[in-house]
Amino acid sequence: MNNWDDLRFLVALSKTGTMTAAAKLLGTNTATVSRRIERLSETLGVPAFVKTADGWRPSEAVRELIDVALNFDGQLKATLNSQTSGLDGEIVPLTLGASPIISTLMLFPGLDPDTNPLPGVQLNITDRLDREGLGQNDLVVQFGRPDQGRIVARKAGDLSFRPYRFRDADPNGDWISLNHAPSRSCILRSAHDLFGKEPKIRVDHFMALYTLMQATGLAGPLPDLLAKRSPDLVPVCASAAPVTLDCWLFYHESRRSDPGMRRAVDWVIRCFENSGATTTQAEDA
Repeated sequence: MNNWDDLRFLVALSKTGTMTAAAKLLGTNTATVSRRIERLSETLGVPAFVKTADGWRPSEAVRELIDVALNFDGQLKATLNSQTSGLDGEIVPLTLGASPIISTLMLFPGLDPDTNPLPGVQLNITDRLDREGLGQNDLVVQFGRPDQGRIVARKAGDLSFRPYRFRDADPNGDWISLNHAPSRSCILRSAHDLFGKEPKIRVDHFMALYTLMQATGLAGPLPDLLAKRSPDLVPVCASAAPVTLDCWLFYHESRRSDPGMRRAVDWVIRCFENSGATTTQAEDA
């Protein structure tokens, strides 16, 4: 590859999975991304990406190139952030991806502007639903331990879930679930077994489920922390143990020395500590 600029297009498409999102990330248009990826494929003699139901996936021919480019990109960001972190007025941008329920219950309460929780960091929080890896994010907080890529991972804490209903509602009434098969989620599987029937409505994430429960009066599985916000919500089965999910944060290993990343990681851990849902564990690669 003689044109190193092609690496930017390679990395952008590998992060986003779509030509449109890659173009937005690069500040260009979809046609340019498509043209550059096609030129790269011609240079390699094999397709650089393969179209799947989940978007464009890197072929084996470019995986090593992407690893090199990601490592360089991370080291470059870490170096630049180290140089600017001590300068007055210099802000380090950082994108954090998390599911809406983690953001709402854990992260947003820790963003009190009066305490300035992330000095020198410009934080961009994105909704991350059912996507593997870092994607466009510098840092990710998710349910379950990540097991892919050259990453640094750390357990931040956990969240407990159980099925809830409104106090005066019919115990045998309808319920709401998420747009996942019960086999994919121990929470949904537990709720499905308890209610003994298919849900009446499905939504994409727990915050939407909670809002719809308030609007319809139907039952559904919720994080305990969220259910406590509504005094009228009670567990469907008070004697049943909750389902607990571990929450992990992770980032690319090239960002270990990045002062902005260290501040963001420490802040995430504090958010879980302040919620009472933290479990201390050292970082591991």
